[in-house]
Amino acid sequence: MSVTEERSAPPAPATRAGPSGWRARTAELAELGRTTRVGQLARAALVTLLVVLVAGVVTLVAVLRTQAAAADVVERSGPLTASAQELYRALSDADASAGQGFLLGEAEPASLRLRYQTDLAAAGSALAVVGSASDGGDAAAVTTLAQGVPVYAGLVETARTADRQGLTYGAAYLREASSFLRTALLPAAQQIYDVRSGELADAQAGADGGVWSVLALLALVAALVAVWRLHRRIAHTTRRRLTPGVALAGGAVALLTVWGVLALGACALLTANARDAGTGPNRELVAARFAVLQSRSDEVLTLVARSTGGAYEQDYVRRSVGLYGWQGQLDRARAEVGDGPEAGDAAAAQEAGRRGIVVHNLVRTLDVSGQYDLAVALALGTAADAGQGSVEQVQDALDRAITGTAGTAADAARTADATTTLLGVGTVVLVLVALGGVAAGVWPRLQEYR
Repeated sequence: MSVTEERSAPPAPATRAGPSGWRARTAELAELGRTTRVGQLARAALVTLLVVLVAGVVTLVAVLRTQAAAADVVERSGPLTASAQELYRALSDADASAGQGFLLGEAEPASLRLRYQTDLAAAGSALAVVGSASDGGDAAAVTTLAQGVPVYAGLVETARTADRQGLTYGAAYLREASSFLRTALLPAAQQIYDVRSGELADAQAGADGGVWSVLALLALVAALVAVWRLHRRIAHTTRRRLTPGVALAGGAVALLTVWGVLALGACALLTANARDAGTGPNRELVAARFAVLQSRSDEVLTLVARSTGGAYEQDYVRRSVGLYGWQGQLDRARAEVGDGPEAGDAAAAQEAGRRGIVVHNLVRTLDVSGQYDLAVALALGTAADAGQGSVEQVQDALDRAITGTAGTAADAARTADATTTLLGVGTVVLVLVALGGVAAGVWPRLQEYR
């Protein structure tokens, strides 16, 4: 070969770092990790760092989810449920007050008129609160109430005006108003209450922690085991009894584990107490109060309708049996409350309600026998052994029980929310300390092999 040919020959192709080169390098590193002490230590450190990081992320997610749910119970779903309760109560009480005012006619006291107007104002305020937070599930119900409450008030005013002028169709307008409230407005209010109660139940379930809290606990235990195994490996290979950085990492993970168990566990227990001793019995008591108001309205409208009031009387009987009968709403409420002071209030409401049934039967006897004025006077009397007086005793007892259970639920929810206040920040700080401790503890040991 000539010199010219030798110079013109193409150079040998350079080796390029391609996929096969990366695979070879990776395989080489993996082999070093399996066969050399430094490699085994580095691999153990990387696994420990990864486990600690995953444990921190899972714990942080569990904490943030629990905090968000607990805050929702206190700041949103709890107050909205209370507003939905007030909306239904105010409408029902307004209907009963309007009926009583109609029966009294010109003798209607200013206090009863004021009560009716106050109920309508309270219903409007509660509707504004729940309407501002409507997210679609109850939008139609909110619209129905926003449009329907003024219609109901107008029908009542027409009935009242006609009655004051001595016109006979006033009773028909009052019955129409009550029918509209029962068939359109109260079902809409019940739908809103059901939606808000469901949201409260969901938020309480989230504040319990659930699966994420269990996963966080398992991940933290795994991180503790990983740090302990790393410490044992270092002690075995270097004959060192203590590696400060790894010991610091273990302490940080242990502290986070104890803190997380205590805080999340307390939050779950307090939320369960809020549900079992507060929200659960409160729901039964509120349903009983709704039924009391409706049965009172039935009782009054039976008198307003006179000979055509059979349907109202049947509804009164049905509601009374469901309220005061065996395994009725008040029996269930007492069972839900347990041994708390609200159980005595529920029992007092049940006893007063049964006395009220006796008074109601006497009212019906007077009405049927033609003594209408005496029947009205007995039904509207405020003495303890009269119609309105017995109803007020039932309502007062129920209001005390409802206030007590609502207070229990609110206090427990606020305390549950407070238990995890700093846990999110603490999780981030302690995980960073643990990661830094592992790195600081292992790096000098790796340098010893150079």
